[in-house]
Amino acid sequence: MSAAAHILETRGIEALNLRAIAEEAGIGIASMYHYFSNKEDILLSLGVMGFESLRRDMIDAQPSSGALPIGASAVAFFKFSETRAELFSLMFNPRLLARHEALREAENKTFLTHEAVVQSDPRIPKEHHQSAAYALWALARGMAAIMSSQPDGKLPPELADRLMAGAGYLLSHPS
Repeated sequence: MSAAAHILETRGIEALNLRAIAEEAGIGIASMYHYFSNKEDILLSLGVMGFESLRRDMIDAQPSSGALPIGASAVAFFKFSETRAELFSLMFNPRLLARHEALREAENKTFLTHEAVVQSDPRIPKEHHQSAAYALWALARGMAAIMSSQPDGKLPPELADRLMAGAGYLLSHPS
């Protein structure tokens, strides 16, 4: 899996195939079929591992005191989407999500971590926790999609500032 992840991040999804992974890992291609029946199995495994990594990053980013929980979680989310762009795009690939319950479950587990962060943020009234969690998750996914559609995978600074200012405004006016 580490060979597959390395190929994904350095060469992109198009270069990811069983032969390339076997070469990168230094094993025979026949050994690959012992673990994976096809490329989609590998993509699914990478996606599930990616969601677990994102979830851990969001947990690790939580402030011990002072900073607001949603802000810390958002920084972790966007840092992941920027530094691991190929993996992030794979994780949220609509075709893979539609075809694989395991990937949807991995996203949901990550969302539940996000929802707990929203619940711990004092700016969000209790009666709005669930709705706010879904809205903020959709907003973050959309913002990350805008980022990934840029040629270098990064938002132009003026657009990044506008998006963050808009998200900040929405959070500061929760009702």
